[in-house]
Amino acid sequence: MTPNRAQFLRAFCCEFGAFAPESFWRASESELAAACNGVGPDHWPAWIRHAVTWLLRPLEASAEIHDWEYSMPHKSFPSFTAANARLAANVILEAVYDCRPACMLAGIFAAFACQLFGWFAYRNGRLRP
Repeated sequence: MTPNRAQFLRAFCCEFGAFAPESFWRASESELAAACNGVGPDHWPAWIRHAVTWLLRPLEASAEIHDWEYSMPHKSFPSFTAANARLAANVILEAVYDCRPACMLAGIFAAFACQLFGWFAYRNGRLRP
């Protein structure tokens, strides 16, 4: 992700009232770009991550906050659960704001899948150089 795209998505998050940790709002565009990889963990093949990112493109702003939280150095199960709960809440806010209720179910499913299968990705998440 480019810093300009990260800046645009953060502004959109602010516009629809997304929930995010304070560090997300204070991060530079370059830091946000380094945290965001699209939808899915780094260990997925790039083509799968690109396909899933394309499918869930309407929820890209919510995913940016989620990626940011997964890249933070403090790792605990409560923080992991909070990040996934915020993803579900932000997906609902973003879908309602953009009048895309069908996207809501896909985003809630993604948040649930992250909670069930994402602990490894969360524990190993980091800012990319």
